[in-house]
Amino acid sequence: MIIVTNTSQITKGSAHLLVERFDKIGKVDYMDGFLGLEVLFNDSNKEYDEVTISTRWETKDHFHGWTRSDAFRESHAHRNIPDYILDNKITFYDVKIVRQPQQANMAELHEAEGDQAAV
Repeated sequence: MIIVTNTSQITKGSAHLLVERFDKIGKVDYMDGFLGLEVLFNDSNKEYDEVTISTRWETKDHFHGWTRSDAFRESHAHRNIPDYILDNKITFYDVKIVRQPQQANMAELHEAEGDQAAV
């Protein structure tokens, strides 16, 4: 699995304009190898807001299949970079470890940690 992030610096107070563009089912949701999408918001910087679009894919080839598809071209047709986007960066991550929540009671948890006194 890979994660592709597209992180944009946004004019302070304008992040909602980019976030709203992703608040609906799109063509990417039907692509082979697409595993999911998250939209992340960070307003901790005083000079700009930050929005990260994080997508998960089975493989890098699946992601490139999306970016080379007619669906991608149609989704991005007639879109100039809006004035509120100051900068952006795309990053690829290979996922090395995935952990899922475990259903365990506290006694099992303490036992697994070797903390018998807490049980």
